[in-house]
Amino acid sequence: MLISYLKIAWRNLVKQKVFALVNLLGMSAALCAVLLLSLTAYREWSFDQFHENKNSVYQIVNEKYLNGGDKPTITKSVAEPLAAAVKSEIPGIRHTTFIIAFDLPIRYGNNSYYLNTKLANTDFWEMFSFPMIKGSPKPKNGALNEVVITQKAATKLFGSSDAIGKAIEINIRGRWVPYTVGAIAENVPANSSIRFELVAPLESDPDYADIKGKWDVSTNPLFVQLEPGITRETFEKQLNILREKHYTKQDEFGSAKFRFKSVALKDFKLSEESYFFAGVNKYYPWLMLILSVLIISIACINFVNLSVAKSLGRSAEIGLRKSLGAINSQLFIQFWMESFLLCAIALIIGVMLAIGILPYYNRQFSQQLNWGMLQNIRLVAGIVIVFFLITLLAGGFPAWKIARQHIITVLKGKMTLNKGNHTRNSLIIVQFVVAVLLFSSTAIIWQQLNYIRKKDLGYNINTVISIPLDNATPAIIDKMKQELAQLSEVKDVSAGMNNFGIGTDGSSGNWIVGFSFQDRQVSTKFQKVDYNYARTMGMNFIAGRDFSRAFGTDSSAVLINEAMARQLGVKEPIGTSFEFSDMGQVHVVGVVKDYNFESLRQKIDPLTMAIAKPQDLSYMFASVTTANLSATLDKITKEWKEVNPLSENPPSYLNDNIRRLYEEEGRFSNMLMSGALLAIIITCMGLFAVTVLTIAQRKKEISIRKVLGASVQSVVMLLTKDFLMLVLIAIVIATPFSWYFMHQWLQQFEFHITIRWWIFMVVGFVAVAFAILTVCLQSIHAAMANPVKSLNRE
Repeated sequence: MLISYLKIAWRNLVKQKVFALVNLLGMSAALCAVLLLSLTAYREWSFDQFHENKNSVYQIVNEKYLNGGDKPTITKSVAEPLAAAVKSEIPGIRHTTFIIAFDLPIRYGNNSYYLNTKLANTDFWEMFSFPMIKGSPKPKNGALNEVVITQKAATKLFGSSDAIGKAIEINIRGRWVPYTVGAIAENVPANSSIRFELVAPLESDPDYADIKGKWDVSTNPLFVQLEPGITRETFEKQLNILREKHYTKQDEFGSAKFRFKSVALKDFKLSEESYFFAGVNKYYPWLMLILSVLIISIACINFVNLSVAKSLGRSAEIGLRKSLGAINSQLFIQFWMESFLLCAIALIIGVMLAIGILPYYNRQFSQQLNWGMLQNIRLVAGIVIVFFLITLLAGGFPAWKIARQHIITVLKGKMTLNKGNHTRNSLIIVQFVVAVLLFSSTAIIWQQLNYIRKKDLGYNINTVISIPLDNATPAIIDKMKQELAQLSEVKDVSAGMNNFGIGTDGSSGNWIVGFSFQDRQVSTKFQKVDYNYARTMGMNFIAGRDFSRAFGTDSSAVLINEAMARQLGVKEPIGTSFEFSDMGQVHVVGVVKDYNFESLRQKIDPLTMAIAKPQDLSYMFASVTTANLSATLDKITKEWKEVNPLSENPPSYLNDNIRRLYEEEGRFSNMLMSGALLAIIITCMGLFAVTVLTIAQRKKEISIRKVLGASVQSVVMLLTKDFLMLVLIAIVIATPFSWYFMHQWLQQFEFHITIRWWIFMVVGFVAVAFAILTVCLQSIHAAMANPVKSLNRE
């Protein structure tokens, strides 16, 4: 019986070529998109799920409300003695570890390599599931000079020889520190937030003694593992009781009021509060699934509309089958089998398309998808279940409507599958609502990204080059400054602890300092910089001057921005003195105009800048004047490599760093644009096919109208106006939804565009143009046909 159904289904598909082709192309493209988008979402959610302790490991962060602000600031680092206090004073703590991330030069013999390095405590290996291939991660006799390297790193350093026991050196903060390889771990899984090639003991850091036991210095992120049965809420409550005990002095004099909270291991990849946050919004996977649902819904609507419309021409077949004894379930299975066969072919084509475009998809959207992910049985089972649901949705509804028709009605040729075309029209409206929603959302996102690219940030981003110093010693830094000063293209040189945007080394950030001023608590973002910093960066002064070596007292001077000046509340900020952090008494020598030193997602907070010690500098900045920006960057990159052969991360212009801040939005915009384009194409394909079937059903009417003197224009208008009205209704419905969703999305930016009404007019015009073009192509052909031939056939 099943074979018979399949044969009949195949014959019907061959006979209905236009119907089959439209559905096949639309469904294949939709299934391809759904497969890629679903795999993208799955990959994001799969991160860190392989850890055995995934439900009991957390990172401790603190949440501060600066200067009465309504948005909290999250600090991901804590004081070193907190780890011991947590373990000894809070019941139910199994393990704790700090983790510090570096890209460090590793030296073996005469060869040097950069490895992704982590410094951590020994509990790291108990908390996280990174299996060993050889050796033990626990140092022998508590030694602090043993490291664990991955299999990939072992091959890079030692080739095929045994790595255990080999002596290497690691350049930490400009000093070569000797280590021995104690163990080899398996390569880190691709879906791990915590990535490394080498892990060394945190206590072996030469600067570790400077922070040990100090409650007023927060430098490293802390991770804890809870005992079974201890809830996150209980832990956070105990943690904040501990805070009140140990941070009383800091609350009053040294820092903004804060509370501790925790970030779960499963959220490390997608939570902005996590130390390992990868820049992907936590709603991003859900948005991928929503986009895939919208695309497949449009394809299914095409399927339903075309199936219902085409079945009107099969009333004789249906009536004959019913008169010969076919029951409703048999008719349902037959018509559903046709849909299933078409969907199965579409799935095969869709999978082949996905395989073909996967490399391009990965490059275009910065993904790392691979077909090895389909080895997960649960994922494959989910794909199969979703496929059957699609076939039931796309083919089951028309099959059910056809099968339930009364035999007398069918034999009289008066099938009422779509009385008044209400179902068809409603589904077409839904299609265009989705298409208009996606298009208008994409347009608004593009406007915001364009606003970000063009906004004046308050400093020069186009001709300032950022050079990651990569553990360079003060001597190397001074030598590079001298070399840059000799280049005719270089106008000014300075340096700082923090970068702008996200540099080629992937880093960014600031730190927060609080102090007491005129009997009230004041908090400020803090940066350490070098002389001539503001001039090099092209900042504008409201009052005062830049740091200069000509003033011997500038070692105790600070620059502040306008927001900080407002917070101090003094009439003349220049010369104002206050006790600041560990610098003691400082005085203000300059006030710079507010500038966006962080992302445009954040408001401009109060900022204080002070002169850094040479060892605190992490980035050098060179302001250049040149007609060939690319050649100048290449020249400085070459010069830096000669001065510091151990450098790993190349220099880059600040505008490239700023662009990296918004790569997530750019990728999402590209995906949304691709989805919107696919949605409108599938919608228009369906509209074209429905138009063809509608015209076929109204051939006699059209011919009679032409015989009675109707013009081509009037016939085209007759066939077009109904569909045009559906599109206009869809635009009216989609516009408020699009405005609401995009207004909510823009709220994540402190600086953003205002949504203008005309953007919806433009999108609506494009949708109407697509619809008219699609319908008119076939309507004009029908209107110009010879009515005599049509009436003769009738």
